[in-house]
Amino acid sequence: MATQEGTTVGRTMTLLIIFVIVVIAVVVIFGYFNGLFKFVSPVEGSVMASGVFALPGGGGSTGNLIVQVRDTGHVSITGVAVACPTTQFASSDCGGLQINVNGSELSARNALSYGQTGSGSGSVQSAPGTTFTPGAAVTVTVTVSFSDGSTIPEALILPAQAG
Repeated sequence: MATQEGTTVGRTMTLLIIFVIVVIAVVVIFGYFNGLFKFVSPVEGSVMASGVFALPGGGGSTGNLIVQVRDTGHVSITGVAVACPTTQFASSDCGGLQINVNGSELSARNALSYGQTGSGSGSVQSAPGTTFTPGAAVTVTVTVSFSDGSTIPEALILPAQAG
């Protein structure tokens, strides 16, 4: 037969254990939502960028730059800036090259989601006093902006292809 004292101690221990479990649960939930703990892989934006640099004829002062961007993460791509070095190109914005999705310019309202590809092309000029030569590599920086505010720069090294 259980004594009154034993029953009271048992109930107190049970309440204490429940209290400790609740406190631990609250701390873990609070920490998780404040970024202190990560139980799953964080959701991040990722991208696969590629391009082609085509030269009409055998080279010269003009070329055609084509850039493709594919969303490979789980955060939508809302913008892409393409930058060309002024040591190789006449314009640092690559002649105003813009990325399009389904025929419209990429934007927050017309974003790329997981698995989608956007592309853009434009005619570019070589830097003053220089020419583009087939086989010579040009560097283009593609900076991708995501809906969460993060950005990823990708450097593309593209060999000039005679076409």
